[in-house]
Amino acid sequence: MRSKFSILFIVLFFSLCSNSSDVNSDKIIISNLDLEPLLENVDVNELDTNFLIINYWASWCLECIEEHELLISLAETKKLEGKVAMVSFQDSRDSAIEFLNNYGYGQIIYAVDTQSKLAIDSGVFGVPETHIIVNGEIVKKFIGPLSLSNVEEIINNFP
Repeated sequence: MRSKFSILFIVLFFSLCSNSSDVNSDKIIISNLDLEPLLENVDVNELDTNFLIINYWASWCLECIEEHELLISLAETKKLEGKVAMVSFQDSRDSAIEFLNNYGYGQIIYAVDTQSKLAIDSGVFGVPETHIIVNGEIVKKFIGPLSLSNVEEIINNFP
């Protein structure tokens, strides 16, 4: 019985983590971005909740590696400069920095959610997960890695 429960848990966990469909949120308001900068040259106070894309990721997440280049490309889109943040979640600062050294940096605001407060308040299920915030409210969530069509949707439908 215990092994059946373990298998069910594992299947459920991976199905949640790998579901790349988008879902609408239940009106979650982001009032405080309680984050620490991951890199010295980043000022998390520059994050503007009038329009912001937050991607939750971790260095141990294989799907995060797959979507990293897409996020860099998204952040280089002229209208999204300074509007994309990658928040390291449930990971060590050293591992996150090693990830960036291995897979590259972009015009992205890199931060750490050390207490997991923002992620919990935002209803994060796991990594990767991307939230679109407009006027302080999460208006769209992408569970799982972003696809090229997700990136096109973001570019075409949001400010």
